[in-house]
Amino acid sequence: MIPEIGFFFLCLSFSISLIYLFLNIGLFIKQRESFIGDSVVTIFFLSVITSFICLEVSFLLDDFSVLYVANNSNANLPNYFKFAALWGGHEGSMLLYLLFMSVWIFIIKSKNSLVLLFCFFIYSLFSGFVIFTSNPFERLLPFPAAGGLDLNPLLQDFAFTIHPPTLYLGYTALIIPFSIAMARCLDSGYKNWADDLRNWATLSWSFLTLGIALGSWWAYYELGWGGWWFWDPVENSSLIPWLISTALIHSSIATSKRGIFSSWTILLAIGSLGASYIGLFLVRSGIVTSVHTFALDPERGVVLLGITLLVFLVAMFVYLNSKFNNQTSEYSFFSKEFFLLINNTLLVILALVILFGTVYPIIYEVLTNGKDIAVGKPYFDLVTVPIALFLALFQGFGVITNWSADKSNLKVRYFLALIIITLIAIIFTYVYSVDLEATLFITYLMFAAIISGLIIYFLTNPRKQKVILVAFPMLLSHFGVALMILGIGLVSNLETNKELIADINNSFQVKDYKITLQNEIKEVEPNFISEKVKVEIINEDKSFYLFPEKRFYPVSGNVMTEAAISPGFSEDLYISLGEKLGSGWVIKTQIKPFIRFIWLGAILMAVGGLFSVFYRRGI
Repeated sequence: MIPEIGFFFLCLSFSISLIYLFLNIGLFIKQRESFIGDSVVTIFFLSVITSFICLEVSFLLDDFSVLYVANNSNANLPNYFKFAALWGGHEGSMLLYLLFMSVWIFIIKSKNSLVLLFCFFIYSLFSGFVIFTSNPFERLLPFPAAGGLDLNPLLQDFAFTIHPPTLYLGYTALIIPFSIAMARCLDSGYKNWADDLRNWATLSWSFLTLGIALGSWWAYYELGWGGWWFWDPVENSSLIPWLISTALIHSSIATSKRGIFSSWTILLAIGSLGASYIGLFLVRSGIVTSVHTFALDPERGVVLLGITLLVFLVAMFVYLNSKFNNQTSEYSFFSKEFFLLINNTLLVILALVILFGTVYPIIYEVLTNGKDIAVGKPYFDLVTVPIALFLALFQGFGVITNWSADKSNLKVRYFLALIIITLIAIIFTYVYSVDLEATLFITYLMFAAIISGLIIYFLTNPRKQKVILVAFPMLLSHFGVALMILGIGLVSNLETNKELIADINNSFQVKDYKITLQNEIKEVEPNFISEKVKVEIINEDKSFYLFPEKRFYPVSGNVMTEAAISPGFSEDLYISLGEKLGSGWVIKTQIKPFIRFIWLGAILMAVGGLFSVFYRRGI
């Protein structure tokens, strides 16, 4: 009965969204105020929560009469994995998507009736999609599955409990800046819309940043390859809306403070949401091959593509028929407005070239009647590195410039910036370069450009206390970008890799580490069988042990590699097991210098974004 209750409340939320949508469209046409109060929105929100809880209860009770539970859970799973298994497949993850969407709708229920109207428009589309094509409550009757098919072993990890929800919080929050932009197009009296949009765009961007960083960290330690980014199509599909959201935040700053770029800000709000829906389509249509895909169903993919096109067409219709005139303002060449515009342009170009590289294999296959082509790391490195370099340079100089209304002399600031950039680049080149490569030097320039801008911004501001209080989020986020860039450059150019066959009780050397395989350990867990190797590490008279392992999952028949990592500030020691050959093992050892800077930088970026939102009390 619980699944039926869950489905009922899901249908109720869909019905409320439709009623709200059609009634308020009629009221808007007649130029009347909405008569649907906050209580209706509250009922809607509680309906979605109830539906979600019902599905969770079905998982926790091992109700394998529910098809989705039978396909994505197992009686031997620990309860916390049963809880997280809800979003381990297509249907349940879409319900989680609806839940977070309802959370944001509930939060802004008293904000603006037009904003709420567009939020319900999008919710009705996706809830209808779930109800009619992806029902997570469908029964497996009359013969329930015995034991369940198990959760994908790749997903049986702590990171799975936090990575998808965090990313979904970011994706779903994008409906709010989109709806604010649409409301502004229809209502010329909507005051402070740019501030509202900026706050919500920053909130979404912060969750996207954390979600992408968590995914990168998870892939690093879980997949056994030691990589943190693979230019996977689904990884790209999360990066693209992040890039456009970054542009949206900066554009909305100019719109808020100077009254310019209004049309551009609205287009970016449309683009960021549209990019997230393109990612949703790629993940769930089966059109690309990826470990991240939720479904291999082209028919449902077509429906998602149709929803994306419908949202885009409605948005463009509203935009092209907007009731306001764009404000214009002149700005000088070396002004904050100019640098914001340049950075916005570069961010959008970067998003487009990544999108092109992601979808080109699909286009090529269609045009050549099924021939395959791969677009991988060489392409993405070639097109992204130069753009990223200019982005960093313009970001650094953009921080120290003034708005056009401020006629302060900038010659001293630019001179100081060039000196600091040069000094930092020389210092890092001397300290961290054995054989200096172009990409590594570019890393130093990018890091130096951003850091120099932050230093000069702080030093040349006569009101240091105000800078700390008001500009702290900006300083923190930009420093996070610089730190992440430095981490990417150092680990990509200075890492050490060694792969060999090692027998038990044999030793080998990797840089300063003496590594010895001591013995094998076998353990039986409720849902898998583990085979570990105890590895002794000796480094500068210090010794410790690592336990890389292989896991066999009997239900699915899959074997997973679990790397053993010794984390450190300056470097990680990463050891993973390959195949067992006789009495020995294939051992892959990697030394990753400063890889933690990547995720620390992302955390600082997200914290800076969240701090700015709540500091301005935008929500």
